[in-house]
Amino acid sequence: MRANFEELDKKTRKYMLEEFEKEQKSATPYISERLSELGKRKFIELMKEAIENGDDEQLIGALSDQSYWNESEEYITKQGIISRRKINYLHAAERLGFSEFNTWYVRGLAKKLIDEGIKECQIYRAKQPKWEPADCSIHEGQIVEVKIIYNGHRAKYWPTKKNSVFSIPAQPGCHHSIRRIKL
Repeated sequence: MRANFEELDKKTRKYMLEEFEKEQKSATPYISERLSELGKRKFIELMKEAIENGDDEQLIGALSDQSYWNESEEYITKQGIISRRKINYLHAAERLGFSEFNTWYVRGLAKKLIDEGIKECQIYRAKQPKWEPADCSIHEGQIVEVKIIYNGHRAKYWPTKKNSVFSIPAQPGCHHSIRRIKL
């Protein structure tokens, strides 16, 4: 199911790309640890292509190459034990593709709204999730200052976790985005 990015136009894409490139030049650009070395190298190119001309579905399709993913990953069980699990690369591509495209849509649209002098935006569900993380659903429909959204970029998970900072998307896999408030 294709996501509903209500203002995905040339101007928003321009802002998305500028913000993406700014993060790539920073000391701590986000890159999924689940990606293989080849996947990490290809990701920047694939993300740029999706921002410039595509959407989340295009990015998901492009990331659905098994060679772009590690075979397994470490995780910590509820008992605090470090274990390993196989990575389902198709599920990982879907999660990363949507999450990253949405992250850059939110960041680009927030910057565009700020530049237009718009003070507030509304949080909405851009795509129906398979399951609903509680941290996400509590914000649906809220009106929030655009600067709070812009300043909260990845705050809940990258490069360090800051639980006290408001962030949309709230976490990887969050299906919430922002929209211009309709009068």
